[in-house]
Amino acid sequence: MVIKMILNTLKIDDVKECVIEALENEGAGVTKINGMVVFVPKALVGEKVRVRIVEIKKNYARAKIIEVIETSKNRIVSDCPYYGECGGCNLRHQSDEYNLKFKKEKVEIALQKIGKIDVKVSDIVPSFKSDNYRNKASFKVEGDRIGFYGEGTYQLVDIENCMLLEKEINESLLVIRDYLKKYQNEIKTVVIRHGNALDEFLIDIFSTNSNDAGILNYLVGRIENLKTVIFNDKVIYGNGYISQISNGLMFKCSAKSFFQVNSMQMEKLYDIAIKKAKLSKNDLVLDLYCGTGTITSIIAGHVKKVIGIEIVEDAIINAKENIVTNSISNVEFICGDAAKKISKIKDNIDVIFVDPPRAGIDRKAIAIMKKISPKKIIYISCNPVTMARDLSYLSDMYDVKEVIPVDMFPKTAHVECVSVLSRKAQ
Repeated sequence: MVIKMILNTLKIDDVKECVIEALENEGAGVTKINGMVVFVPKALVGEKVRVRIVEIKKNYARAKIIEVIETSKNRIVSDCPYYGECGGCNLRHQSDEYNLKFKKEKVEIALQKIGKIDVKVSDIVPSFKSDNYRNKASFKVEGDRIGFYGEGTYQLVDIENCMLLEKEINESLLVIRDYLKKYQNEIKTVVIRHGNALDEFLIDIFSTNSNDAGILNYLVGRIENLKTVIFNDKVIYGNGYISQISNGLMFKCSAKSFFQVNSMQMEKLYDIAIKKAKLSKNDLVLDLYCGTGTITSIIAGHVKKVIGIEIVEDAIINAKENIVTNSISNVEFICGDAAKKISKIKDNIDVIFVDPPRAGIDRKAIAIMKKISPKKIIYISCNPVTMARDLSYLSDMYDVKEVIPVDMFPKTAHVECVSVLSRKAQ
């Protein structure tokens, strides 16, 4: 009964003043109003703000800032004209120094509260670039408008330049914008990928009207180094991939293949992972969720053999091509679900590298990893919450020796981590 009274004291469009007590995992400010937890995007710790309630759930509410009454010393003026609406980079209002501090702390909190793991978290590795670092962008399209959805909405924010994207992608975006303004279309999404090896572009378009494939004639000649165009999942121009360079190797990357969006920082991430693994030339290594085989191929130069497993068929096709391109002979790739495929591996695995999607590792896969019982596990994660959960599942057999956060996604709340696990003495 008391809970109902608390919930009913807040209403949509209520205007309240409050003080922000913390930042939650995704970077929004956290406060309490009339006993209810309220999340306030783009608010900082210690700030007194005037907010409007925009959403009410059973256990929490969301609010939008109307005015910052008392400003945090860590607040900076955003240099992006779309920042007030766009949901892309959600920490552009806080200094880079405190963004790094926040990310390290969120990793520590996840490990302590979710994983119940007591381990020292290293200082976060900063990115060489905090803007113009993304080599991929996924745009929404509505008629002659193209951009990103507003934060927490399906309202399209029409943009001409995104500060997170490599300048080459923004230049291609302008060409596509011109087409959309000149021609009626039913295009819904456009993905642009830029390859750093040969300055190439891959453009992947989805439309509800097959006639929109005619955009190809507009793009060819207007986008320099256009390598391939995909329309409704069919390659209509080029050979279906672009090339990326990382850690001295060349990789083919197709539309559906996973490849880290921050190319320069990816090299740091993989260097750290391999260094911390302390690999030997006699090691047999298993790489789960291997994508296009980037870290698999990089590991290969340090060990006897690597087996990479990935469920996306296009990625495995690219991975097999990549080892041929790089003259690598001690790698085997398997296409399929990690939980099903690793149970069939007969090799005596010394080290497992695992870089799962945000949802983390499948529980069945974790059980089989423990059965394989490698001496080390290197867990690369883009989500500290699921990483902490998975590390807790492994903690009966493995000690977490070190966790190194890496800032792969500046100006956002996201952070990558390398966790080093060592098998406990029997």
